[in-house]
Amino acid sequence: MRLFVPLSASLAAVLFAGPAFGQATANAVVGADDAFGFIAGDEAVGIYDATAVRGFSLEAAGNYRVNGGYFVKSSGVSSFFIESTTVRIGLNALAIDLPGPSGVVDYKIRDPKAGEASYLTVGLDEYEQPYVDILLKHGDAQDRHSAALGLGVVFDNDNGQGGPSGRSMLLAGTARVSLGPARLQVFGGEYDYERGGLYRFTVADGVPPPRPERGQRSVQDWAVERGQRRILGVMTQAPLTGAWSLGLTGVFSQEDPSRAVAHLYRGLDGDLTGLGIAVVSPAQQATAWSGEARLAWSGRWEDTRHRLAFIGRGRRSDSRFGGDRIVDLGMVSLAGPVRAVAEPDLSGARANASSEVDQRGLGLSYRLDWRDRLTVNAGLLRTDYEKASVAADGSRSAREASPWLYNLAGAYRVTERLDLYGGLSRGLEEAGSAPASAANRNELLPAIRVRQVEAGLRYALTPGLRLVVAGFETEKPYAGLEPATNVYGLIGVVRHRGVEASLAGRLSETLSVVVGGYVLDPTRDGVSGGRPVGVERFRAVANLNYVVRAMPGLSLDAGLEHVGRRPYRSAVGGVQPMLEADTTLDLGLRYRLPGRATLRVQALNVLGDYGYLASPAETLAYTAPQRFRVLVTKEF
Repeated sequence: MRLFVPLSASLAAVLFAGPAFGQATANAVVGADDAFGFIAGDEAVGIYDATAVRGFSLEAAGNYRVNGGYFVKSSGVSSFFIESTTVRIGLNALAIDLPGPSGVVDYKIRDPKAGEASYLTVGLDEYEQPYVDILLKHGDAQDRHSAALGLGVVFDNDNGQGGPSGRSMLLAGTARVSLGPARLQVFGGEYDYERGGLYRFTVADGVPPPRPERGQRSVQDWAVERGQRRILGVMTQAPLTGAWSLGLTGVFSQEDPSRAVAHLYRGLDGDLTGLGIAVVSPAQQATAWSGEARLAWSGRWEDTRHRLAFIGRGRRSDSRFGGDRIVDLGMVSLAGPVRAVAEPDLSGARANASSEVDQRGLGLSYRLDWRDRLTVNAGLLRTDYEKASVAADGSRSAREASPWLYNLAGAYRVTERLDLYGGLSRGLEEAGSAPASAANRNELLPAIRVRQVEAGLRYALTPGLRLVVAGFETEKPYAGLEPATNVYGLIGVVRHRGVEASLAGRLSETLSVVVGGYVLDPTRDGVSGGRPVGVERFRAVANLNYVVRAMPGLSLDAGLEHVGRRPYRSAVGGVQPMLEADTTLDLGLRYRLPGRATLRVQALNVLGDYGYLASPAETLAYTAPQRFRVLVTKEF
């Protein structure tokens, strides 16, 4: 599934990659508090998302929260049970217990109120795929219970690269019961998909990145992927005696592909010719069980409010992978349809490698509020991390780590309009897994230690418009490709220093804006090869939503994104090849139709920018071309 404002192919990783396209009424520009990353329904705004925060991937790091509670995500989430998604860094992370240094992706679970409308959505997505979503919502008038249940179907699933089409279906929802002040909420979803496999490519030495025709089928006809994703979670919050309360979060998350296909074309030249392989994988599986318990005390003393939480966390992750069949495609030209090659036999193929991670942590989190002028968030966590791996040849390896982790941050209100804040933290994060193009494809990398310091300010220009400016430095081990062996792993240390800015809110009663950007100095030590691959020095976004008073029910919106030059491979001979800067423009409108219906129309990548997505594994894929999206949501 794609998120649309601004244009960013990587945002799709946040949701189930299929139906649940959201509603025409969802408006991220109006709902965002800042420009650091916000999703409402299927539309997103901000300079960051789950795959890129200050130049790092929170998806790889595993820094996820649901209603503020810790969990580990192996599959995905859906807008059927997620009301909004916020990237929390700096000031907006002060309300999170034990936040990660690189930031946190925080999901807010739906909790419908009495009278809240249900939705039926029909439309054509950006690749002219017809789809239907229905989201039923119920809220009790006494607020004793609520529920939401959604079903989404895509009838002709296009992957944007012209590969074999497929279909997908998603069933997901949430339910909440309150017994007095105690609350119990569950959420979950099951996603079944069939879709065409994708391809990526590398570039021959001394050749500018070539431009394959976008949307042309450049994979084998049998390159079809199938599988399921599922998630189930439970959350409880209950007062105990006096000022004490208990909160519990538990989540099961699973990625369960029965067949996966990835094409790689190496050394494309100016004629779009290179050596091709296809990696065809049998059934694999990645499962995560995770949970958190919070015993919290809250109290007041004179002009101060205090909250002290004792926190226990745990997770067990189990990955099964390997058994791939490598198909030699020979010399391939992407100037036209690729030559057909026989489909490999997967009947005897089985996953033959595994990784298991056990992690436990005990910590203490403290928050202080003094006269609504000073806020402090401090935490200390002792975590025990164990990873055991079995390779395809039967060899075993194990890693252990038991670090002390901490966070300390605070904000001070200097005037009614000005807040100053700062913080430092040290965390343990995941480093992701090896991509299909690497020799150790799908291998889970070891956990890494991360350090960050930051400081900034927030200034209210008007009651509805706020400016945030911050400086930061983040340091962590660098995951990348070792060219000599084609093994993806930890090959150095990367340090990102930068300044970020956000301006968000209402300029007038009719105009809402989300504007932001950052300037970054990414460097890496311990390896030759220059800057980190795929990380730009500059990014800026500007999103506008304008309500047309002269035509009641009509609003116009625009999203502009500029991404600076960034390297797409390591330096060779002291020279590091760069991708050119990209600028994309999206235009859209919403119109309130008679009968409680809303029309949503968007023109995406209006300027026709041809860009590339560069991965740390030093492979490329092109971005999407000009396209349109139309949907109608009926409320009932």
